[in-house]
Amino acid sequence: MTDARAYPVPDYVPMGSTALTDAERWPLLTPAAAANLDRLRTHPHAPPYNHACGDRLTADALGRLRGRTADHHGWAPGVEPPWVAELVDRVYRTVPAYRRLPRPRSLAGVPPLTRHDLLLSAEQHVPDDADISGMIVYRTSGSRGPAATVPMTPEFCALDLPVIEHVLATAGLRVAGGPARVSLVNTYHQPVAYQFASVSSYWDGAGVVKVNTHPSGWRSPGDCRAFLDDLDPELYTGNPISLAALARVGLTSRPLAVLSGAMTLDDAAAARLSRALGAPVFDLYGITEAGLLAWRTGDCFTVAPRQLYLEVLDPAGRPCPPGVVGEVAVTCGENALLPLLRYRTGDHAALSWRGGVPVLLDFHGRDPVVFRSRAGAVVNSIELTHVLSPLGMVAYQLHQHADGAVDVRVHSPGPGAGPVTDAVRSLLGDVPVRVAAVDLSGEGKPQRYTSDQR
Repeated sequence: MTDARAYPVPDYVPMGSTALTDAERWPLLTPAAAANLDRLRTHPHAPPYNHACGDRLTADALGRLRGRTADHHGWAPGVEPPWVAELVDRVYRTVPAYRRLPRPRSLAGVPPLTRHDLLLSAEQHVPDDADISGMIVYRTSGSRGPAATVPMTPEFCALDLPVIEHVLATAGLRVAGGPARVSLVNTYHQPVAYQFASVSSYWDGAGVVKVNTHPSGWRSPGDCRAFLDDLDPELYTGNPISLAALARVGLTSRPLAVLSGAMTLDDAAAARLSRALGAPVFDLYGITEAGLLAWRTGDCFTVAPRQLYLEVLDPAGRPCPPGVVGEVAVTCGENALLPLLRYRTGDHAALSWRGGVPVLLDFHGRDPVVFRSRAGAVVNSIELTHVLSPLGMVAYQLHQHADGAVDVRVHSPGPGAGPVTDAVRSLLGDVPVRVAAVDLSGEGKPQRYTSDQR
């Protein structure tokens, strides 16, 4: 039996500080859902959970989620949806970052928002009249540019679920839910990761579990396979790296569907996953700040039917003509704690319409970045984020050369070469590391990780 590695965040003791009770985490928890949760927590093959998480949904929030309609709310070719002007008015009236600025005549006059803006002053983008009593604060992974702090409501956190249901329905699939089953398992594959058992009020008490398929995340070698086969979840979610690792577990159970996100998934990889896991694979596109935005349908990404508005901008912030590739920008007010106006995503595509529905063409998202340790082991960029984030760097760029040497450019002032080198070598081993203090402020949203490794 082996113990899972400690999570590499200073002062973090897994399960050492319980801030909420179960009643607070799940205001709508039923006896049947509580029994389902207890089964997951006490399962003989469960991983050593190091985190706790609940949906915190109220009856009113759940009612709004279930009452949503799948449409684009007045968005049509060449027509800005009517709610956009109302959102601009509200943001300029109530959000500190905008309140003292002159109200532009249209959305096109609003300066685009960047992740760097949120990094510097996330609190300035929370409306004055927002109810912060249920605020959840999430820090992005930083896979593209600086990690951002994102305040959100429990209702917004759960918004992905009805969007996922819509995507599945386009293929004739339906999530059954209910307190006698597990509906979703979110997979990671890295030496350390948060793992927890939860239940979903939206899915009537169905289990929602986050696991790390890496051997370090389990007490015994056979536990991962035994646990997941027994759970037999309806859905698996993850990124291309974690789902490829899941496919190697050797599961005998088969899910309803597999959902991949966060990184680019090519057709060949999707086909391999589908064969290995015995289920259709859906490639989703979204960002933490705005939720699920689109899903791949053939040669394009179909924009999710939500109250959101996408533009494609040139470097000067001007809308690109239809069919011309630029940076995707999001306008959305569905997160009451972080309404977004023309938020630059760092991803690129061309905007077009098919059958009256907006789509993204020639999409270029976040590719998986793979590094190799001195011993030849594969290390992904998320793992490096975990060991570098505690150093408090505002921004950095890390590149590994074909010979294994690593260059790290750190926005000055930084923590110094020693701590950065130690953090990199904690995962990559005794590779040459060169650290340079530079000014990255003029580089927009720099790509944080690049590698010559294959």
